Amino acid sequence: MPPRRESPPESSRSDDQSGTPASRDKLQELIDGLPEEKKVELVKVLQVTSSTETTFSGPLPRPEDFEKYNQIQPGAADRILALAEKEQQIRADGQAGMLANDRRRITGATWLGILLVGVAGLATWMGNEIIALSLGLTGTVTAFIRRIMDWLERRRNANGFE
Repeated sequence: MPPRRESPPESSRSDDQSGTPASRDKLQELIDGLPEEKKVELVKVLQVTSSTETTFSGPLPRPEDFEKYNQIQPGAADRILALAEKEQQIRADGQAGMLANDRRRITGATWLGILLVGVAGLATWMGNEIIALSLGLTGTVTAFIRRIMDWLERRRNANGFE
């Protein structure tokens, strides 16, 4: 048989939710009933124990914070915007440079493969089958590796990686 639970006495139950108008009214009545020195002490304790923390993510603070930055240091909001724009430009330039390098790498590999296959054809025409075979295989492998690299790059971009 499970143990019997007793309910608390009626006086200790609270039907009010914290923060509701009824509970705020009760709190205000309690505060109004305190002597003046106790009210001051209560306010000091509440100021010490309550705090607000605001966080945000991203390159720019909220608009309200921009105003506060300008109050503390005139022109600070403009400097923050300039820093964010500069950072964005650096990222864009870096991305464009990486794309240009990738294009050059792919183009170079393609031309190398074509050259090797062409030289292999010439070697075959001149009667050097072993050299032709090795150059032809090298050119084919180069083209194959290029295709694999392209496929991996597309897959990486499709998955949202930079």
